[in-house]
Amino acid sequence: MPELPEVETVRTILKSQIVGKTIKDVLIRYGKIIKNVTEQNFVTLLRNERLIDIGRKGKYLIFIFENVIMLSHLRMEGKYLLKSAEPYSKHEHIVFFFSDGIELRYHDTRKFGTMYLFETADPVRIMQLTPLNRVGLEPFDELLTPEYVTSRISKLNRSIKSLLLDQTIISGLGNIYADEVLFLSKIHPATNVKILSKENIKVLIENSRAVLSKAIAYGGTTVRSFKASDEVSGRFQNFLLVHTKDKCPVCNQVISKIRLSGRGTYFCENCQKRLDITNTP
Repeated sequence: MPELPEVETVRTILKSQIVGKTIKDVLIRYGKIIKNVTEQNFVTLLRNERLIDIGRKGKYLIFIFENVIMLSHLRMEGKYLLKSAEPYSKHEHIVFFFSDGIELRYHDTRKFGTMYLFETADPVRIMQLTPLNRVGLEPFDELLTPEYVTSRISKLNRSIKSLLLDQTIISGLGNIYADEVLFLSKIHPATNVKILSKENIKVLIENSRAVLSKAIAYGGTTVRSFKASDEVSGRFQNFLLVHTKDKCPVCNQVISKIRLSGRGTYFCENCQKRLDITNTP
């Protein structure tokens, strides 16, 4: 699944290629991707709109036009492809035709991706509307402090791995990067959040920023379900420490794999000592 570094890579690529272009028309081949407006309104509102900028919050891409804003979440396998007058594949569900003849096609094998369209061009206002008002702070946000996290988890009874995957509390981390952050923080993924100290949380925040920064620098992680474009592959998979690995890079012990929150979780039993033996998920 594309996580924050992958979505940021997509944002950077698209911004360099399509900002300033004007939409001539839109073809909807699978309408269930569009969530908050009718297919007809989606097309009508986007016609003749010039793309001003592309932003991001968490894993949402924010397409800012002159009069409207479109949100796009790639979910499991969504991606954008730039083409021109080529035959459609069965997985290309939304096609944006630009006035210069270029087409931006939304490709999604599983059809899990979502798009929202709002009649506002105010990027501040859009943050107050659903779904962005449900998205938690990013690791890079200066407001993400140990005090903020403590206030959000004080009444929770769940594992730290589950918390890191919860986009309503901290946004942008997914399965791969959560495993890497927990390894660097020397915290067992099944540790109950109730027993984490502020120092534990501070270390988690610092390592979240470090891991995501490095992943963004290397274009994200290319896995089976994600590739930024036909030409660009992420290289961060070459720097993964525990996720999908066999041996710990620190102590050389065999990496363990369990399921937490329905996700395959990789960690080192030796380096990530279990802090909690009674409240595992």
